[in-house]
Amino acid sequence: MIGRTLSHYRILEKIGQGGMGEVYLAEDTKLDRKVALKVLPADLAESAERRARFEREAKAVAALNHPNIVHVYSVEEEEGVSFLTMELVRGKTVAEILPQHGFTLGKFFDIAIPLADAVAAAHAQGILHRDLKPANVMVSEEGRVKVLDFGLAKRAQGLVAEGSDIPTETRTAQGAIKGTLAYMSPEQAQGLVVDHRSDVFSLGILLYEMLTGKRTFGGDTPAATLSSVLRDSPPSVTETRADVPRELSKLVRRTLAKEPDRRPQSALDIRNALEELKGEWSSGELDVSIKPRFSVNRWLAAATALSLLAVAWLLTRSERGDSVPRLVNPVQVTSSVGVENQPSWSPDGRQLAYESDRSGEWDIWVTQLGGGDVNRTAGHSGQARRPSWSPDGRQIAFFSQTQDDWGLYTMPAVGGDARKVSSVSFRGEALTSPQWSADGTRVAFSHLPHLRDSKEGPSAEIVSLQTREVRRVPLGGRVGNERLDLSWSPNGELFAYVDAINGGADVTRILIAPSSGGEPISITDGLTAAWSPSWSRDNATIYFISNQGGAMDLWHQRLSKEGRPRGAPERLTTGVGIRSAAFSPDGRKLAYSRGPRQTSATVWRVPILNDRPATWKDAEQVVSDAAFIQFLDLSPDKKLLAYSSDRAGNQDLWILPIDGGDLIQLTTEPTPDWAPRWSPDGREILFYAYRSGNRDIWVMPAEGGPARQLTVDPTEDEVPTWAPDGTRIAFVARRGGNRDVWVMNADGREPRPLTTRPADDYVPEYSPDGAFIVFADDEGVVRIPAEGGEIEFLTRGYVSRWAPDGEVLYFPRYYGANDIWALSVKSGGERPVTDFVGRRGNLAMGLATDGEYLYFTWSEDIGDIWVMDVNP
Repeated sequence: MIGRTLSHYRILEKIGQGGMGEVYLAEDTKLDRKVALKVLPADLAESAERRARFEREAKAVAALNHPNIVHVYSVEEEEGVSFLTMELVRGKTVAEILPQHGFTLGKFFDIAIPLADAVAAAHAQGILHRDLKPANVMVSEEGRVKVLDFGLAKRAQGLVAEGSDIPTETRTAQGAIKGTLAYMSPEQAQGLVVDHRSDVFSLGILLYEMLTGKRTFGGDTPAATLSSVLRDSPPSVTETRADVPRELSKLVRRTLAKEPDRRPQSALDIRNALEELKGEWSSGELDVSIKPRFSVNRWLAAATALSLLAVAWLLTRSERGDSVPRLVNPVQVTSSVGVENQPSWSPDGRQLAYESDRSGEWDIWVTQLGGGDVNRTAGHSGQARRPSWSPDGRQIAFFSQTQDDWGLYTMPAVGGDARKVSSVSFRGEALTSPQWSADGTRVAFSHLPHLRDSKEGPSAEIVSLQTREVRRVPLGGRVGNERLDLSWSPNGELFAYVDAINGGADVTRILIAPSSGGEPISITDGLTAAWSPSWSRDNATIYFISNQGGAMDLWHQRLSKEGRPRGAPERLTTGVGIRSAAFSPDGRKLAYSRGPRQTSATVWRVPILNDRPATWKDAEQVVSDAAFIQFLDLSPDKKLLAYSSDRAGNQDLWILPIDGGDLIQLTTEPTPDWAPRWSPDGREILFYAYRSGNRDIWVMPAEGGPARQLTVDPTEDEVPTWAPDGTRIAFVARRGGNRDVWVMNADGREPRPLTTRPADDYVPEYSPDGAFIVFADDEGVVRIPAEGGEIEFLTRGYVSRWAPDGEVLYFPRYYGANDIWALSVKSGGERPVTDFVGRRGNLAMGLATDGEYLYFTWSEDIGDIWVMDVNP
């Protein structure tokens, strides 16, 4: 038994004990969260060799970052105690919830697909589980599948079926042998060399048991169980359960082949096959094998078969639910240069209104599905955004900006002058579409006062179109976050909206709250991006866009009457890349804008020329992904480019050799990682991430491996940078309510503010000699002595980078500018170093230089309207 405290962990209770170690529920007082602690047994701790092996294996497991794998936060040792800190999952294991005759097919697919995906992800990192069984698969209270206890996990190189030193869950000695053997592959049970196909066999045992409720192999003694694993073949799934499709039964049988070469050769193949089978089952295309167990005569047999088919059909229909659409026949509706976004259907389903910047400014356009579109706000002064068709089809509501004032407007759908209904408060362009009440007499939208200027929190404003009276409903959520993408349920009782960190697109969650006011309920995990909620006609389902499966795709979540999630969310499209989506009023069509949620930004470089500015003719594209690349940095030897990109669906860190070579994905967290910066010696990479539930500063080996968290604060720490000698780190923190520049030791100790001003400060950068830190504020580029002092204004500009010799500072004039300028620090002279004309888009935040070239990110917003048919 360890003590009640272990560094900053407060032990709450012991929740398990066994020969492989002790398990504790603990509170991480530094991060204010509960974790599970797994402690290395004393007999292993006494051996330096076994302790080192424990740490190697544990770090391998910690490298697994997948939403369906329990996350290992750290491997630690204190006062002779070696232990793991792990994600605490509240829920029940498959062993606890498995019905006597197996799960329904819907529930089976909900668990089996993410389970196979988790195993495939581990195999992709060269790690086997080797202890897959119902007790090691948990379904959380939110419905998410989590694979527990990679207790026998090892690197898949030269493996034999030996035990691991990583502690697993508690159990009796006899039960451990019997239970483990029942889920082993034949090669593992015999102590032979194993590879990933051993896990495929164990996964097949799990699938069989989940479908039938029966053990695949077993015996009264360990020897009998071993004999069963080596020799027995279980009855087919369809013999035990008549409503299981034949193809699914065949897949399970193949996974249980005694010879590894005859099994599916990867867990990824199983995951893909299960996804296809689920789609075919949901659409009714799968053949269900129904065999009556006895026959009195052929009429009785026929009646029995028909009855069973009817039951199976009813079960299938009940499990699928009428609200689960199948989307087919995508057709592109718009294709102009620029962005078409935010489609809104006319009530008759024949027209679409959308916003577009094709004319050079934002306007509201209307298109007939058969072809032909018209600019409805061509004569309106100001930007026109986010159209929304009224229920009777006579009006279109939208938002418009004239100078600094945003307003809610309505206009006749057939054309005519717009009239202002109400002033609205937004931060920047954090727009949310107007939401009509079912009777068309009121419009609701998000109200986002600037927190510095108002004590009000975010709310929904409901405006009467007749009286112009406004009713304000507070929208709960995390303090400091913005509430966006408001969606009003058809029955008028609930709001769905996005809880976004400072309006950021990378980490959001969807909340549901009563439209009369009350505490919200989260229906997404808040670890990835989730946007654009919309309601089904029966108020029982929320559709939304999320990158939790990779690309931004359409998902749906079933709800209770109170708006609570029922089961896990399901993905309806795969790899489409959706910005916004809307179902037609009759539910038969889906309109969506196809393109990245954020602008597409790629990496370019131009030479630094002394006699003239560089143009696009001088430019060379370094990274050409259709992705959003936000930050970049050059390695000290100028051979490698590190950048953060959402090319895999989420902001991760990537490394690319500049002169050619393989692209390397450095991080694979389900939450975003941003802004990589090489250490001066090139051995580590500094970045900020959302891994702890806040934006904090992290560091990791440049060659890959577990990351270390450097800052711990409930607010936001961002965009870190190294001092030239590698001993200090500067970063931006919101700990005082606004953004200030902070500095700390390279190990994360002794953080202190360098600036404490009402203004926001952005993107700090040490000078090459370490004497100054430059950063941007609302006025331009400024600098301050690295140890603190007076702030000196340098020039009007934004994010800046030093030339290696420290004599020149490169910067754009503002965020979204089109050119890069150079400032001589000694003389104060300025000159443009680029002349970028003739290409749509603008500069993003990424900027770096090696003294010979300027590397930069160029963003271009894209989006087109598409329509798909909806088959129930």
